[in-house]
Amino acid sequence: MLRLIHPQPAEGTSSMSDVIGYAASLAVLATFLMCSMVPLRLIAILSNLLFLTYGYLAHIHPVFLLHAALLPINIGRLLTYRDGVILHRPSKWRYLAAAPGRIRHISLFVLGVMAGSFGLRAFVHLVGRW
Repeated sequence: MLRLIHPQPAEGTSSMSDVIGYAASLAVLATFLMCSMVPLRLIAILSNLLFLTYGYLAHIHPVFLLHAALLPINIGRLLTYRDGVILHRPSKWRYLAAAPGRIRHISLFVLGVMAGSFGLRAFVHLVGRW
């Protein structure tokens, strides 16, 4: 079995990563309190950046990979809004999209399932140690 060995964090580094993790969690909580989409996306981007930093500092790869995938999605969704108006609305025929569109949606779904399964496997692995 392959085990990744990380050096012990320097004094003060662990508490810094904890502070960043709590700040990222508060940013996610703040997104649930937003009433309009543009501030929600801006706070979601902030939380993605904070979680990327937290995942990197704490060596939590699933968190890092998840938010590395979510960051461009949130930026792309933010760019579809201007002055509170959606610039691109999906048509009512969006589920009958051309093959490249369907392939893109399927690939994003598979990526999400894979990221979730890696996180679940890591959790099961850690619980199995206790």
